[in-house]
Amino acid sequence: MAFLAIEMLLVSVGVIGLLSLREADQRANQVVGLQQKIEAYRQMQHNTLRQLYGVSTALAFPNETTLAVVLRQINQFGYDLDRVSFVAKDEVALLNQVREEYARFIAVVSHIVDLIRGGRAAEAKQSEFAELGPLADKLERLTNQLVNRAEADMVAGIDASRQTYVKSQILVAAVALVSFVLTLVLGHAISRSVIDPVRIIHDGLNRIAAGDFAQRIEVPNRDELGELAAHVNSTCDELQQLYRSLEEASRHKSQFLANMSHELRTPLNAVLGFSELLLDGIYGDPPEKMRSALERIQRNGRHLLGLINDVLDLSKIEAGQLRLSLADYSVEELVNVVHTSVEPLAADKNLSLRIAVPAGLPPARGDERRLAQALFNLVGNAIKFTDRGEVRIEVEAGVDSYVFSVQDTGPGIDEADQARIFQEFQQVDNSITKAKGGAGLGLAIVKRIVEMHGGQIWIESRLGHGARFSFLVPARLEQQATQT
Repeated sequence: MAFLAIEMLLVSVGVIGLLSLREADQRANQVVGLQQKIEAYRQMQHNTLRQLYGVSTALAFPNETTLAVVLRQINQFGYDLDRVSFVAKDEVALLNQVREEYARFIAVVSHIVDLIRGGRAAEAKQSEFAELGPLADKLERLTNQLVNRAEADMVAGIDASRQTYVKSQILVAAVALVSFVLTLVLGHAISRSVIDPVRIIHDGLNRIAAGDFAQRIEVPNRDELGELAAHVNSTCDELQQLYRSLEEASRHKSQFLANMSHELRTPLNAVLGFSELLLDGIYGDPPEKMRSALERIQRNGRHLLGLINDVLDLSKIEAGQLRLSLADYSVEELVNVVHTSVEPLAADKNLSLRIAVPAGLPPARGDERRLAQALFNLVGNAIKFTDRGEVRIEVEAGVDSYVFSVQDTGPGIDEADQARIFQEFQQVDNSITKAKGGAGLGLAIVKRIVEMHGGQIWIESRLGHGARFSFLVPARLEQQATQT
């Protein structure tokens, strides 16, 4: 409708322009016609005066030659009168009056000429004064009247042309103003009919990207934008169904992993227990070859048990079954416990294990066991991937938070890999990582534990310059953070 209104506006502007041009052309033709009429009237007036003067001269000095010339000239006046009648069709009555008076003038002149030729000069002179003079004055007045009328019509035509020009200016200005206002209004309507649906669709897509599939995108347009909104709604319904299916599958997967972890951990603990009894000599001292095999069973069993525990923890977190046990704890004791647990691992690789904890830290509140697990995973990874140098554990106290950091002198992590190492089952794809092994769950569990405490984790590293893992947690956590 807006485009149609604009088209009608353009057509109306064109029609108004054509009408203004036609009226201006008509006024110009009228002025030209009036000018031609004035020229014809003035020519006729000039000829009339010349003929009247010639008649007066001929009658003053009569002879046959001058009389013949006078008669011939006054008879030619009919041609001039016919030409004036052609260009002055609106002055027919006045021209007929001129024609009648001139016919009488010709008749009187012819009578006077006949009297002169008959030798009756006195009678001819008397007729000239009695009849010819008044007729000549009347003809002069009539021709002056024709010229004055034509000149008055010329002035009126010029005034009308000027008024037409002024009216055309006003009309064009009014049309331009109306066109400007309508263009703004219609342009606004067109832009709103496009921008508003685009904004609605954009907001709807943002909601869909945020995981909100319930709301519908309502667009009043019945054009391509309306069809696009309908397609987006249809896609949103499909995504909602798919998302529910994925959530259901994820819950089943987490439940399956949790159940399998329990089923695997029970016999594995039995294997570890009996192997430990055998190593302790409960059933007699084992031979040296058997002891070596039992130690390998113990080492690999503990490794497998750690993997099972990681899978179980991750499954509980994803299923929303893992709850934090909030209580007051000592940051210094937490770090010391982790240091004591991993010190043998560092000693086996001749690594220096250092800690830096400010003295006199106030008690913190959170899940001490889970935070110790997170710190243990970071330190364990640092020891595993560091072949020489040192591993350093640091704690920095903020206003209402603590920052735990683990720094090593290992090979470092490329910047391209830093964004994905906190995801489940993700490892840095290089020869060192493959040689060290691992399931890629440790950092994912650390990230989940930190987020459950309402904190965040990050890494600072360059290839060949080691890595520094840090996580921030509130000093006093009163309620477990909601997982998204």
